[in-house]
Amino acid sequence: MNYSPKISVDRAVTIFDEMVGCRRYAYSDQEFFKMSDYLKELCRVESDGEECPFRIKTFKTNPKEDFKRKVGVIEFGESVIFSMDERFLTKADQGCYLCNYIIAHEIGHLALRHHEKNAKILNFQLTKGQSGYANLPPTVEELEANYAAVFFQCGIALFDDTYTSQQLARLACSDPSYVKKAQKMVRLERFQELRRNKPRSPRVIL
Repeated sequence: MNYSPKISVDRAVTIFDEMVGCRRYAYSDQEFFKMSDYLKELCRVESDGEECPFRIKTFKTNPKEDFKRKVGVIEFGESVIFSMDERFLTKADQGCYLCNYIIAHEIGHLALRHHEKNAKILNFQLTKGQSGYANLPPTVEELEANYAAVFFQCGIALFDDTYTSQQLARLACSDPSYVKKAQKMVRLERFQELRRNKPRSPRVIL
């Protein structure tokens, strides 16, 4: 029997508040952006006058072969390196929703401090099925990062029922299937009730 990870509505509220808080350090609630632009800006920001702790490292692969849709995140203490194929970054710059979504997924892992829970390396995964490729998270942490990605990319626009999932995904350069799931999640009565009554806790600042 296949394991299918799940998150509670309470946990989803915590993740939403964390990612919207992180988002507001760089953008207004009304803004949409490419994650490649956010990542480049993040890697230019100094921390208290010191050298920026974030870096992007790109590498070249055979142009005749397909490139891997993944971002490696290497952490050394307070320093973080985002490693990816240079064609991946170019595609993200061009608005490829999958490349932007994968970057947001990795930002979600960092913001939620998943690396502190275990040292196991788990990558964003696409599984090939009869209808094409699907995003099937193998663990709770990967599922949380999937939701964190959309919460970060879309923010409070997820509450706006004038957007279809396709429209919002296009604006935010995000995964339409997870935008649809996130819209359903944030519009649950239980989700909104918990958000109204939940005490605010300090946010992780990337």
